Amino acid sequence: MSSLVVLMYHALWRDAGELQGIDAPDRPYALDQARFARQLDVLREHRVAVIDPAALARPDRPLGGVVLSFDDGHASNALLALPLLRERGMRGVFFVTTGFVGTRPGYCSVAQLREMAAQGMEIGGHGHTHRFLSDLPDADLVDEMQRSQGLLAEWLGAAPSQMSFPGGRYDRRALDAAARHGFGILHGSVPGKVAPGPLPRVLPRIAVRAGMSEASWLAHAQGRTSALLRTQATQATKALARRVLGNAGYHRLYQRIKG
Repeated sequence: MSSLVVLMYHALWRDAGELQGIDAPDRPYALDQARFARQLDVLREHRVAVIDPAALARPDRPLGGVVLSFDDGHASNALLALPLLRERGMRGVFFVTTGFVGTRPGYCSVAQLREMAAQGMEIGGHGHTHRFLSDLPDADLVDEMQRSQGLLAEWLGAAPSQMSFPGGRYDRRALDAAARHGFGILHGSVPGKVAPGPLPRVLPRIAVRAGMSEASWLAHAQGRTSALLRTQATQATKALARRVLGNAGYHRLYQRIKG
């Protein structure tokens, strides 16, 4: 495997009650804990290396394998994902919406973030309110970056160096603001893989969905071109809808469909 794939997860669940506790629009991205554990084992069985996210910043970063990333900061990341990763000696990067920490039911506390960091997990930014950064006026955009970076640095004792864009939405202003606030490695949501050589300014990621078959998930994890092309075609259709409806209009439509 000569390319690197970043897999994007969200919440995990153990039973129907926990699944129902996840917001309806987020459930298509929520994974059964047993299925997540199975995926970790499949990576091992197929000799797909799980890369420490901190290695992305190194000039000698591994050229092939997967990075496991998690968006939003759901409490299940600490309660369910962390023990499974630790059991297997694997590490992931957890992108946290700081405004949800300790305030929104079902999301991580500061203590949980500290525990994940102490266990070698990378904690990154995901905005402060989860608003789409490309929709914000300049002052609000800067506030999102400052609060995200500042609170994580305060809670964890070190400034985060990685972030993912809420909803995968960003523009030139968001890219520049992220760089000014110390976020050197940026993650998007456009599907793809990272080729050897310098990192792109925004890393592509593969969203892992509840409806993905194991065969399809593995094909994406292995960076198979045929699987990525199909996903990219679907993403292009969604991108066209966002351009026509705007971010807010597209999100309202998505919520009505998934709600």
